[in-house]
Amino acid sequence: MTTLSDALQALATHCQQAATTDALTFHRGVEREALRVNRSDGRISHKPHPKSLGSALTHSSITTDYSESLMEFITQVHPSVEGVIKELDDIHNLVNHELFKLNECLWPASMPCYLESNDDVPIAYFGESNTGKLKYVYREGLSNRYGRIMQCIAGMHYNFSFDADFWAFLATYKGKSDLSSAEKQTFQSDSYFALIRNFRRSSWMLSLLFGASPAIDQSFLPKKPDSLVSLKDNTWFGPKATSLRMSDLGYQNKAQADLYVCYNEVETYISTVKKALQTPYQRYQEIGVKVDGQYRQLNSNLLQIENEYYSDIRPKRVTQPGEHPSAALHARGVEYIEVRIMDIDPESSIGMKSSTLYFIDVFLLYCMLRGDEQLGMDECSRLRKMQQEIAAHGRDLGMSFDFGQGPTPLRSKANSMLDDLASVADFLSHSTGNSAYRDAVDVQREKLADEAKLPSAKLLARSQAANGYQNAMLALSKEQQTAWMNCPLPEALTQEFMNKAERSWQEQEAIEAADEVDFDTFLKAYLTPQ
Repeated sequence: MTTLSDALQALATHCQQAATTDALTFHRGVEREALRVNRSDGRISHKPHPKSLGSALTHSSITTDYSESLMEFITQVHPSVEGVIKELDDIHNLVNHELFKLNECLWPASMPCYLESNDDVPIAYFGESNTGKLKYVYREGLSNRYGRIMQCIAGMHYNFSFDADFWAFLATYKGKSDLSSAEKQTFQSDSYFALIRNFRRSSWMLSLLFGASPAIDQSFLPKKPDSLVSLKDNTWFGPKATSLRMSDLGYQNKAQADLYVCYNEVETYISTVKKALQTPYQRYQEIGVKVDGQYRQLNSNLLQIENEYYSDIRPKRVTQPGEHPSAALHARGVEYIEVRIMDIDPESSIGMKSSTLYFIDVFLLYCMLRGDEQLGMDECSRLRKMQQEIAAHGRDLGMSFDFGQGPTPLRSKANSMLDDLASVADFLSHSTGNSAYRDAVDVQREKLADEAKLPSAKLLARSQAANGYQNAMLALSKEQQTAWMNCPLPEALTQEFMNKAERSWQEQEAIEAADEVDFDTFLKAYLTPQ
């Protein structure tokens, strides 16, 4: 059985013999979500998505997620962390200048601001095309199934893939260098699924080190859970929580709890998701689909569409127009993976730091090289439970958790994993001449040595100092926007985004004009299994 050190040595030899580091080129892009709130009181905005920022349906980098007020910023794919950060900087600079004109700013944290009720959350509107209506009805279904407040949780999604030269190395390393095109596709998909399985074994580490949602405004839940403690009269927090977003109090779908998806085979994953799309669910049947001429959801099955399946990591393939994600995976294999576990970093005005992205790169290479053992149902269930427990209690570094070999102190397990991650980071820094990989791991060691440096501890300290979560995050959002307003907005950047906005409106109009059937007919065709 090969070890992590064996794999790193083989990769180093490959790079030396090829006299290139192309195998160490990673391709990444980011999706960052953020609520628009009023600067005056930190309440969610009820204004429509700013027209100056373009069509939420067709704009390539500025759109909306669940709510009209939940913005989503999407970068292109970059071969460097710096490229991602630069694009995010540009988007945030422009958006903050536009929102300031509306007396609005971006909420800086994952858990939402004060929300009076579900009706306080406007569902995103994407125009009158069939595609736009599909998006709206899907969100109406989420509202009726889970409530709108939960849909306002924000996160950072990290899309990641390896360079072609890495796949050439990995195939040779695993004795599969002479593969046909179809076999290469299968090998790449199988390898990504191995990465995903190892990610699920280790993802608790990301909640521990980067979780930044230990507190919530009390409006998020109808009553205080026993596991949370009151801070003043408006905030509840987990005394040792790192990420309530990833705990059983956050964005969890209890109706999907029995879906056994542990990513052992591509086709098993696809068939499991497809089955959920076709399986009626009694409570959703009681909601109704189309009542008095109005759609309440797309269908009454366990999943309306594939994206409703919630997971902290997903296998992905760019889809063609009208193509379902599982059909794309089946036809062309896994192209990249989407890491969905990351909280927004309130300390960063773009929601994340470059050192975080470097660490994720190290973490994902570690997951790819550490083996391809499959996951059994019992281990899968245990991992889910452990991940949620660490999200809820992870700042108690002396507490023991079951990582598969019986109770182990969290600090000991985390330091041991950091040792392995450090070996990957040292290799990357040495091979590429970029010390940022090694530095990123060093930053995480400091967090384990001093709990006060964890993002969750910092957010809780801010909330305590400001007499509540709402006060603390509103003050921080204003502070960050003030910094953006003092940052020059290049005329060329403004013109670029004005042009993109105009093109997006033209594209939306073209989509609306191209519709040839009514929505009922369109929806029936869309929901037909592919």
